[in-house]
Amino acid sequence: MQSSHRKKGIRARRGFSLIEIVVAVAIIAMISAAITVAVINIAIHEKVELTKTNAETIRAAVKIWWATSNDAACPTIPMLIADGALDRGKSTQTDGWGQPWQIKCDASDATVVSRGPDKLPDTEDDIRVPPS
Repeated sequence: MQSSHRKKGIRARRGFSLIEIVVAVAIIAMISAAITVAVINIAIHEKVELTKTNAETIRAAVKIWWATSNDAACPTIPMLIADGALDRGKSTQTDGWGQPWQIKCDASDATVVSRGPDKLPDTEDDIRVPPS
């Protein structure tokens, strides 16, 4: 008789209850959400850093263009590409969010501006090289 009671007790403990399964699924969902948020934040940060690097490259190309041309005007991206100061590529045509670069010249210096993640001009998330 005792052996049949023990077997029933063992059988009852073999499976998981619905509450245990729901708790496990909830924990996995929370971990997945946290990882997703972290990956998205890293991707945004990397896009900002790449945009800064591309803006520095364009600024250097402006300085090369000024040194090699007889023109003191503020060049545009197409002018820099046409004269060979800047390589043709997607990153030179638009910033990380698909917006056109802005080159602003003042005397002998140039500032390259990206509208940033919000794609709106003159907001606090704009990327400027050099920073103002």
